[in-house]
Amino acid sequence: MPRESEYTRYLSTLKAVGDSLRADILRLLARDSFGVLELAHILDISQPALSHHLKILTTAGLLTTRRDGTSIFYRRRTSHEASMPYRSAVLDALDTFPLEAALAKRRDEIHQERAARSRAFFRDNAKGFREQHALICGPDVYLPLLPPLLPQSTRHAIDVGPGDGEALSLLSRHFERVHGIDNSSEMLARARQRIDAERLDNVVLRETEFTEVKRPRANLVLMAMVLHHAPSPAAFIAHAASLLARGGRLIVVELVKHAQTWARDACGDLWLGFDPDEITAFG
Repeated sequence: MPRESEYTRYLSTLKAVGDSLRADILRLLARDSFGVLELAHILDISQPALSHHLKILTTAGLLTTRRDGTSIFYRRRTSHEASMPYRSAVLDALDTFPLEAALAKRRDEIHQERAARSRAFFRDNAKGFREQHALICGPDVYLPLLPPLLPQSTRHAIDVGPGDGEALSLLSRHFERVHGIDNSSEMLARARQRIDAERLDNVVLRETEFTEVKRPRANLVLMAMVLHHAPSPAAFIAHAASLLARGGRLIVVELVKHAQTWARDACGDLWLGFDPDEITAFG
C-alpha cells in the first residue's frame, strides 16, 4: 500500500494531466522551452488564464522553470527530476498523441521567429564574428580537446555552424568528407575563405537549415558553440542523432548556464548556456 503522501501526489498528477489544455501544455513542452507569452500565442489564450494552468502543472511537479537572463521559460521536468515512475508513464502515454495542426503551426511560428532573429544577427555581424566569438569562447579553447573524442570511423563528418572554419580545417585531416552546414550565406563566405586558403578539397559547404539536412549519414556531427543559437535545442539534438551512422558520435561543445545577458546583443545568443543535465535530456 503506497504511503498517503505519494498516493496524494499520484492523484494530483492525474488531475493536472486530465485537463485538455494542460495536456496540450505538457505535450508542447515535451522537448521545448517556451515563455508565457509564447505559450499564450501557441495556445491562443490569455496570459492570466495560461498562468493559472501553469501553476497547477508546476505544483503537481510536472513543470519547472528555466531562468535565462531576465526571461523565464517553462519546460517539462525530466524523468530524472520527476523521480516517480508513474509520472514518466503518464507523460510517455500523453506523448503518443500528436498535436493538433493549429497548435503545431503556431509552435513552428515561434521557432521560425527565433531562427529569423539568429539569421539577422549573423547577416549583420559576420565581419566581426571572430571578435564577438572570442568574447565568449574562441575555437582555440576547445579545438585542441577534440582529436581524442573523434570516432574511429572516418568516412564522413558534419560541422554545424562552422563559423570561420577552424573546425573544418581540423576535421578535414581526419575524415574523408566533411560538410559544413549553415543557414547564413555571410558566415559560409567566411568559412569559404579558409577552405580556399588551405585547399581543403574534401570539405563541402551547404547553405540550409540544419534540421532540413536529410543525408548523408555521418560518423560525426559536431556542434561547437551552436546550440545556444538554436531555435529549439532539443530539435537540433534529435535531428543530429537521426543523421548519425551506426556507431556515429555527436560532440556538443557548449557554454554552461550563465547570466551574461550582454551575450544576446553582442553574440546573438538565443539561450544563455545549458546545464549538462539539460543537454543530456535533449537526447
